[in-house]
Amino acid sequence: MSFIAEYTIDSPMLKDTHEAVPEMRFEMEDLQLLEGTQPKYVFWATGGDFDRLETVLGEDPYVISFSHLTTVGQRRLYRLNFTQEAKEMMTYPEASRFDIVFLGATSTTEGVHFRTQVPTRDALSEFRRTCEAKGLSFSLDRIYQEGDDAADQYGLTDRQREALVLAHERGYYGPDREVSLAELAAELDISRQAFADRLRRGLEKLLGNTVAGD
Repeated sequence: MSFIAEYTIDSPMLKDTHEAVPEMRFEMEDLQLLEGTQPKYVFWATGGDFDRLETVLGEDPYVISFSHLTTVGQRRLYRLNFTQEAKEMMTYPEASRFDIVFLGATSTTEGVHFRTQVPTRDALSEFRRTCEAKGLSFSLDRIYQEGDDAADQYGLTDRQREALVLAHERGYYGPDREVSLAELAAELDISRQAFADRLRRGLEKLLGNTVAGD
């Protein structure tokens, strides 16, 4: 069964633009990488000063040209042409080699967040190593089986997720541990041991399906 993997890559492409308009968010609409042509990137921009955005896009070292295609509400659709140097840093060709399919990409000051369909965990691990070989920082945000709903995307039961969220919100994992296991258990009307077991099993599932699962 295939997986859905979400990860963030810290790419230098459009980094200068994001630093100049940090409130802006770009959502990929299309990416064209035809042989012998400049890469074309079509994206929706939201959340900031569009005049400022267009000024800095014209100064971005990885952008050859851009055009404003349309405006819908508070969003603007742009198409831009990347340089050859930018094309060499793109991960789409490598993703295709490992049968990884892009489902969406969002670019912010924190990097480019991708949502993808991957055939196996091994394919994702190989792709990750390829990205890092290009000098691109790769951070796996989450991985879950296709078809899982959002509440169970890490393999958690509803009770395990409830315990983990409660512990986090009450500051149990904070530096000063602001609440005890007994107090958390009382909020759910269960014993301290039952809550501790639920928390432990939830953490094992969470770690196994995220940072320890790639």
